[in-house]
Amino acid sequence: MFTGKVVDVERGTTAGFARGNARVEGTGDTLTLSFQNEHLIARTRDGVLVTTPDLIIVLDAETAEPITTEGLRYGQRVRVVAAPSDDRWHAPEALAMVGPGYFGYEMPSHRFDGTVEVAA
Repeated sequence: MFTGKVVDVERGTTAGFARGNARVEGTGDTLTLSFQNEHLIARTRDGVLVTTPDLIIVLDAETAEPITTEGLRYGQRVRVVAAPSDDRWHAPEALAMVGPGYFGYEMPSHRFDGTVEVAA
């Protein structure tokens, strides 16, 4: 979905959760990852690429080892991939428990399909 270098990580602990954002600069674009212990939203300046409940996975660009939100550091070269969750997690009842709105993000769930959902 995206390849680049981590150029900024902002994190803090709120109500027992590690919350924050990370910016990954790639060729001609920047990816922002929003997280709360796990990656919840991946977006570029053009719009949203993917949200929870689908999985957003950050891998070391050379070794393909996973990098957790706590392990993200400035200067790391990474690849960000998305993996679809089971369709049942996209039912309205499930999204109420694991969708972006549950974590305080006012946006619909978005599955990665190779395109970007541009915010109006």
